[in-house]
Amino acid sequence: MAAQKAKLFAGPVVGSVTNSSARVWIGYSGKGKNAVVLGDTSSKKIVYPSNYSYLAEKGIVSLTFDFTGLQPGHTYNVLVSIEGWKTNVKTSFRTQDSVSVRDFAFNTGSCALLCTDWMRPVFPGAKSNIFTTMKKHPADFMLWLGDNIYYLTSKDYKSMDAMFMHNMRVRRSFTQYKSFLASTPQYAIWDDHDYGPNDADRHWALKDSALMVFKSFWPNTYPEQKQFNGNYFSFRYYDAEFFMTDDRYFRDEPGDSAAHFLGETQMVWLKNKLQLSDAAFKFICIGTQVLNDNKFGETYKQYPKEREDLFNFIIKNNIKGVIFLTGDKHYSEICKKDVGGYPIYDLTCSPLTSPVLPRRLFGAYSNATRVPGTDLSRHNYGRISVTGPVGNRTCIIEIHGRYGKKRRELRIPQSELQRK
Repeated sequence: MAAQKAKLFAGPVVGSVTNSSARVWIGYSGKGKNAVVLGDTSSKKIVYPSNYSYLAEKGIVSLTFDFTGLQPGHTYNVLVSIEGWKTNVKTSFRTQDSVSVRDFAFNTGSCALLCTDWMRPVFPGAKSNIFTTMKKHPADFMLWLGDNIYYLTSKDYKSMDAMFMHNMRVRRSFTQYKSFLASTPQYAIWDDHDYGPNDADRHWALKDSALMVFKSFWPNTYPEQKQFNGNYFSFRYYDAEFFMTDDRYFRDEPGDSAAHFLGETQMVWLKNKLQLSDAAFKFICIGTQVLNDNKFGETYKQYPKEREDLFNFIIKNNIKGVIFLTGDKHYSEICKKDVGGYPIYDLTCSPLTSPVLPRRLFGAYSNATRVPGTDLSRHNYGRISVTGPVGNRTCIIEIHGRYGKKRRELRIPQSELQRK
């Protein structure tokens, strides 16, 4: 029997991008040669990968390429060649400029339920056009806040093979989702539904398999040392820094006031990163809502000792510019809480395509920390801009409906986010 001819199955997807490097992902099937190279549109030179990593199951390969030595502020075409078809441009991206400050914008969101079987007309149904909307109104990158896919039943997460195939065959083959992933660089954290069972924590038996699968599909730059095992990393985008945290791998069951949420090692990492950062805005990204103190669903309040420890660290060290970005709730809102004279904000952005939560019915509407008029119960995505002169920057938070109409807006000046 002849070997199946190699073909591109999904991608390319661009992940972490700096002023001199980038990571690019593809999924392919079959046997044959494959290659991803970059074409510098300015110098007309071809850049070859410096390294690669992969994960394979049942003849399908998830493959990530590393590119180094790139030029600041250059646009690079991503060229994919797999034996059996011609080399062509699949997408492009621009490296960061060699400046410390520039105005930029990024999109964000969470909870993307995508069914490809007979349920597709319902989930996502017409709601999938939110990906087309975001593609038509591009930003510098997309930041995913968890539940980026859904393991719907136990068969989807019963093994590493099952999780791999669910990511590849069900999600990365979904047309609008696939097209959007190719349109702009992607950064992602997870929450329970792309980690394992509903509300899963550190006791999840296949958490290492889930971690391996997730990292093989999202081409971000993770800490390489074994002691930093977990799904967390940070990246810098001009004068903003993003701390992408893991709210599942180290998480204890709630109930014990001393229970861990991010865990000791990750908390040390986060504190060190915050203390060393001179960014105007420091976005701490967590799959679970941080400031909301009501009793609906999962929140950081269920881990009072660790949350208070993080807040106290921010206050004591006057870590300026902190804004939390969270997901999960199936509605969006902006929360604000004065902690020791420090005004802390939390943008919860959800859902992209998953069912909208009837909050009054489920007791989720009451929230003393909500900024009045910022909640939205419909399919939406966030758009965050950082703009203004050096030393007087402004973070503009917008919430857009699935057709792109701006529904909510809040401006937060850099000068506000510090201890008074």
